[in-house]
Amino acid sequence: MVKLSNQERLKPWMGVILFVIGVVFLIFPGSLMQIKWGMGGLIATEFGFLGIAILYCVIRKVSIKEVFPVKKITARDLFGTLFMFAGGFLLNLITIGFSMLILNFIGLGDSLNEAAALSDFLYGSKSLYIVIMLVAAVLPAICEEAFMRGAVLSSFRSLSKDWVIVLIIGAMFGILHLSPLRFLNTACLGAVLAFIMVKKNNIILPMIVHLLNNLISTLVGFFGTNSGAGEAVTGSLEGLNYTSLLGSYLTMGFLCPIFFVLGAMLLDREHHRPRRFLIAGIISAVLLFGGIALSSASALSGGSIFGDTLLNWNYSHVVTEEDVQCPNLAEAGIEITEERNYMVVVSANAVGGEITFTMTDENGEEVFSKTSSNMLIVSEYITLKPGHYTLEFTGGDDLVGKTFAYDVIVK
Repeated sequence: MVKLSNQERLKPWMGVILFVIGVVFLIFPGSLMQIKWGMGGLIATEFGFLGIAILYCVIRKVSIKEVFPVKKITARDLFGTLFMFAGGFLLNLITIGFSMLILNFIGLGDSLNEAAALSDFLYGSKSLYIVIMLVAAVLPAICEEAFMRGAVLSSFRSLSKDWVIVLIIGAMFGILHLSPLRFLNTACLGAVLAFIMVKKNNIILPMIVHLLNNLISTLVGFFGTNSGAGEAVTGSLEGLNYTSLLGSYLTMGFLCPIFFVLGAMLLDREHHRPRRFLIAGIISAVLLFGGIALSSASALSGGSIFGDTLLNWNYSHVVTEEDVQCPNLAEAGIEITEERNYMVVVSANAVGGEITFTMTDENGEEVFSKTSSNMLIVSEYITLKPGHYTLEFTGGDDLVGKTFAYDVIVK
């Protein structure tokens, strides 16, 4: 990697100390600011990382232009960066699948609570998407890159092996997110960003990848939460069959090695070797057929992405006047043989109408009920005793002529 003109002023151990300072800043003042000021605290935290990075350069008397190099972007560099982003995005799917599978064996509850809390923090305030985009996508792409791929990485420029720098910075970036659930995918993302920086020495390129990654995440999170789908997805994660889920992610992400080789070829033409495409093809085939095998084995053993399902009830139809005159729009029954907590996941919609979902026991006593307009989402753990239970949807005249679609899972 390109060294600074006065590289002797930055040592690897200094980079470690700088990183520790960043983590301590995030845990203490950063967390306190976010708790007290919400979005404003998150903005302050991001600018805090930028300030620490700049202050580090000033104290060590190194060139800010060299630590945060900005260069003209060629078409080759841009396409190479986009291929690396595509590979990193698919790799994220795979690492999330592995993380959920591993953490499921050691207890995933805290991680799911953390994911739900993060989602509520970002999207629960009903802020405009442009505000969320600026806070959770644009600022991290600038400030976190200045800290990690700028100041911290520059302290390791003296190392002779580029791959060592990439691994160190990747692991640090994973640790920086303070999340067991997200460690693998953020570490892999950090390694991809470090690779781009090491090869091109242009901080704009990792900023682009970081921006695109966070932009997609915030788009999915924002519109998923506002449509009500995010609540159901988050609430149902604990009941997933993680082997089947990993198989699905392996299948979806099997092209990531090909994208990485294409990106590396464009970014580092000098060290490219054609045999890397053969290796990438073999790895892609292993991921594809391994994913298919995992999903098939799970299905043959009676599993599914939703685990052992007692009821999977779904239908869609146009509501007529005769429908609303009946006691209910739809009804199903289920037999419970064991007393325990059961997950009930309901997704129903009829744009322009009001829907009510009710669950009653064999004595006619209401166990659960929820009413919502346009879209009704339920994701609840309910303690059920042995017996027969009735699940039903009801609605009024405002549903006539509307398409009513629902999907109910009990497990």
